[in-house]
Amino acid sequence: MLGKEAIIEFFRQKKIAHIFHLPGIHTLPLNQGLERSGITVFLGRHESNCAFMADGYARVSGRIGVVVVTPGPGLGNVVAPCMEAYGDGVPLLILHIDSDPRRWGRGVLHEIVDSESIFTPFTKATLSVRRAGDLPPLLEKAYTTATTERCGPVVISVPHTLLEKQIPVNLPEIVAGETLPEVPIHDSSGLKKALQGKSRPVIIGGRALLRSGLSRQIESLCGEASIPLLTTTSGKGLVSEDLPFVFGNVMAPGISRSILSRADVVIAMGTRLRETDIKTRGVKIESLIHIDVDDGWMGRNHPTDLKIACPDLSSVIEDLAQIFKNRKSEWSLEALKVEQAKEHEDFRTSPGYIITTLLRSVIPAGATTVWDLTLISYWAEYYFPVCRGESFVTPRGSSPTFYAVPAAIGATIARPDQPCLCVTGDGSCLPGLSELATVKKCNIPVVFLVYNNNSYGVLDEYMAKRCGLEGVMNLSNPDFVKLAQAFNIKALRTQTIDELRRVLREEITWQEPFVIEFDFPILPPPWRI
Repeated sequence: MLGKEAIIEFFRQKKIAHIFHLPGIHTLPLNQGLERSGITVFLGRHESNCAFMADGYARVSGRIGVVVVTPGPGLGNVVAPCMEAYGDGVPLLILHIDSDPRRWGRGVLHEIVDSESIFTPFTKATLSVRRAGDLPPLLEKAYTTATTERCGPVVISVPHTLLEKQIPVNLPEIVAGETLPEVPIHDSSGLKKALQGKSRPVIIGGRALLRSGLSRQIESLCGEASIPLLTTTSGKGLVSEDLPFVFGNVMAPGISRSILSRADVVIAMGTRLRETDIKTRGVKIESLIHIDVDDGWMGRNHPTDLKIACPDLSSVIEDLAQIFKNRKSEWSLEALKVEQAKEHEDFRTSPGYIITTLLRSVIPAGATTVWDLTLISYWAEYYFPVCRGESFVTPRGSSPTFYAVPAAIGATIARPDQPCLCVTGDGSCLPGLSELATVKKCNIPVVFLVYNNNSYGVLDEYMAKRCGLEGVMNLSNPDFVKLAQAFNIKALRTQTIDELRRVLREEITWQEPFVIEFDFPILPPPWRI
């Protein structure tokens, strides 16, 4: 078959139904084939947006996100999304339709020699197809690499000249692919010894547990043994936060710090315990058992009593369940809940907390929420309860600024049955708002909440408090309501919390795209409360 046919057949075999793409002259033969394939292609307005769409799609669907890009600047524009996906373990396949390497050095269109090498530090692999027969096995290798062990992005470069060239391919080879490596079996005896005599254990759950579908196992373990559960930001929704043993984000001050200070052992599972997720917010851990899919981050930020690296986290949880079988911790979960409620009472009048609890109370319980790095989202990290896995999406891999608008589009495509709220800011939304064209064209019913404080809010707050400089981070913004209406999308402006409540309750149907501009002063961040 032709190269373009081999790629499309590969997509079919992997049940890849959605692709995110900005076309170019190099990709036209593939575009022709995709048009007739039944695979849905979402044509974005910028490659970075396309890749962030694929990221949001992958997180919410649990499947790989696929991006097709052109060479040169097209590939270059997905650098930031690859950094984010690599940092947060999101499986992405970046299919780079490259120029012809046989003509490099002549100044061909978009020519960059070995451009995929740029991605080596922040992808799981960069693969280059140089011969026709390499295309099927390297596609399979790219998929397997992106979706196994610690997931992440893979870039595969295919010369555009191969798209119309006959490929020697045996279809069963595409289906079978490579044999997966054997999963190592960990020694449970070390775990038993490390937990011997421990009566106040605490579990910190991260995103790898979500990705592996281990929510029910964690819920059973913590519920039966009365073990307090804290999560990282990426792990929010691992289990419903209204359960009696769940105490929110490990980074939040108050009850989380209190629990950690009284614990005699902390079991961190499916999280790397990165500095930015833990140490920079003042989290201290004394006795640590670190369990993750690999050992790449163990011991970097916290001394570790026991390290367990095992791609099959389910088996480790089973061992923990056996160790704690018919055994209750000494924690009084009821007393901890009373302590947590009192803590929340102390800042119930803070605008950030009020807005966060308002959003939780007025949007549908099962809605997907996607958050940029804004002052509202910092409050939500701590105090926005999540009841469903992969429904709280925020960029914690490399923390890019312009994430939420395109990621919310991808998340809604992944779960069209769930309402979606995108919370973004005036300093982070503009590069993504070009995709309102995509939203309108494809009728993607995202509700965008643009928090407009006419500045880079948290930076402005820092400059004022630390440097005594006022207004240096001010922004000159467009009228976001008129901007949305220019795309023929409904929009309203609100300037008070009560107005915001009314609009969300009375104006939003969740069946069509909508933009809310929320003009409101800069909020103090939650870590200063």
